Order: sequence, then structure tokens, then C-alpha cells
Amino acid sequence: MLHKYATTVGLALALLGLASTGVFAQSPTPPLSTGVVATITALDATTGMATLQTEVGEVFELPKRWQWHVGHKVECDRIDAGARSRLQNCKPWELAHEAGDGASRRERQTSSK
Repeated sequence: MLHKYATTVGLALALLGLASTGVFAQSPTPPLSTGVVATITALDATTGMATLQTEVGEVFELPKRWQWHVGHKVECDRIDAGARSRLQNCKPWELAHEAGDGASRRERQTSSK
């Protein structure tokens, strides 16, 4: 009785393994990723979302990050996944926003001389 059960379970697992490799072998090509620069055009404190617009005019919504401000630019991976594209891995594009404004740094350096 145990031998029959083990044989049946083994056969079922083997068939599932073959079926899954057939499904994965026919899967479409992976999504294409392209680097883009986007501008943060709006931040919604109520929903916690940020609106970003790429240089070609595409608009995306992402969860906002604490260091983002309206007008900042970010570099993102644009993922083409069928009819609906998305942005991910967005990082600051302008280093001046992270370290402070360049003009104010120059003013501090000039006044200290």
C-alpha cells in the first residue's frame, strides 16, 4: 500500500515539474528597463504619493520619499511591462539638493574670506 502511494505521489510531482517547465519555457521576454530622468511635479501629504513627469511627458505616481521636493529631478529605471510602464529605483539626479544649494555655499565661502 505504501509503495503504491509513493509511486503515485512521485508520478504527480514529476508531471507537475514537466508542466511547470513547459509554462516557463513559453513565458514572454522579461520587461525592458531604460534609465530616465523625471521631475517631481507634486507631493500629496494625504495619500503619501508623489507625481513624477519624465522629460518626454509621461506621468507616474510613486510613494513619496522624505528627501523629495517639488521641482527636484530623479533618475529612475523605466520598466516597459506590456501596456503599463512603471518607474522604480528612483535616486536623486541633482546632487546640489542633497548637499545644499550651490549658490548659498558660494555666498558662505565669499563672506568668510
